[in-house]
Amino acid sequence: MSRQNDSVESLRRSLNEYLFYELDVDGDLSQTSETWPFDLRLLGRTSDFTVFEFDDGEPYFAVAAKSLNVMAQAGMTFEDMVLQHSGAIWIAARDPVDLRTSILGETSVPSALERRGALEALGAEALSGRQVEILEGLFLRRERKYLGLFRLPGEPDAVVGGLPKVINVSFPEASVWRRLAWGVGVWLKGGVGG
Repeated sequence: MSRQNDSVESLRRSLNEYLFYELDVDGDLSQTSETWPFDLRLLGRTSDFTVFEFDDGEPYFAVAAKSLNVMAQAGMTFEDMVLQHSGAIWIAARDPVDLRTSILGETSVPSALERRGALEALGAEALSGRQVEILEGLFLRRERKYLGLFRLPGEPDAVVGGLPKVINVSFPEASVWRRLAWGVGVWLKGGVGG
């Protein structure tokens, strides 16, 4: 059953139970409610997920989708979460392999060394031939193409390379996978392909 169909009050209670454990809240689980341990403010809903925000020393998102999740807002808005979500779906559909993964005996996936070299070249192309840092590098098995999040060493902003258009990405406090997915979501929203 999709959590999307649950009432807002029911989602708040479920998320507060999840957050009680996930954030190691002091107290008793029986105390959890729609308003405790956190005041969850509804930001928006899509057909796939519902997003709330709350504060615990910093602003967080609490997300109810097929599963429950919590993440720092890291400067993102609900609209940014929608972009991130669409980008993540697009990436997942292409059967990605990251640089930390070795697949022995799988001839359809280049070696980690070959993938790193291709991603370094892709990053240099995306950033006008300069030396880059690979924040996240993927080989998309279904398309046999590369996709990466790159930045100049020491810089907070990054770019997504491997799409028909280079996409600039900020949000330096967000995880690299969120930043990469957001960049793909921006590209998809631009109607440049899919």
